[in-house]
Amino acid sequence: MNKKNEMPQLAEVQQKLSCVMCGESTATTSWVEHAFKYGAGKSAVELATRVPVRSCAHCEFEWLDEVGERLKHEAVCRHLGVLPPEKIRRIRKRHGMTRARFAEFTGLGEASLNRWENGINIQTHANDRYLRLLENPRVMEELTQLVVGDISHVNDAEPTTNPFPHLVKMDVAKQQQQAFCLRKAA
Repeated sequence: MNKKNEMPQLAEVQQKLSCVMCGESTATTSWVEHAFKYGAGKSAVELATRVPVRSCAHCEFEWLDEVGERLKHEAVCRHLGVLPPEKIRRIRKRHGMTRARFAEFTGLGEASLNRWENGINIQTHANDRYLRLLENPRVMEELTQLVVGDISHVNDAEPTTNPFPHLVKMDVAKQQQQAFCLRKAA
């Protein structure tokens, strides 16, 4: 497809962009260098990245949408020297695992993985280093052997008759409480 054919399609997409404030379909996009503060107090730094700024010709409102926020998040990740969300997602998918399976295999929390992959939180440097190691197929093979060993060890264990012994103790305590009554002192 040549560029002449692409331009009308891009223009149509632009015309369909609606303003988040007034709802009119008059919003346009311009790419700008956006500077923003990251951190607090004396450790705060000024970061910058190119983002798409949406502008409404009708009400003159300007905003950043999810694309702009994602690009800002990636700038923070670059500043901190950690993997951005898309790379974390790619590591997991490269191994063909769901988030739940990847969490089970790696010992990372599924909720944490979700937050990192969706740019809600940023992983610690320790978790970032672990994720980077998981990019290496040999590391994942070693981990697989450890996990399979752990699973077979659990399956060999004697099953307990009551997996919830604390609940039995609670029932006994409740019975003792119900039988208790105050007596008049002599």
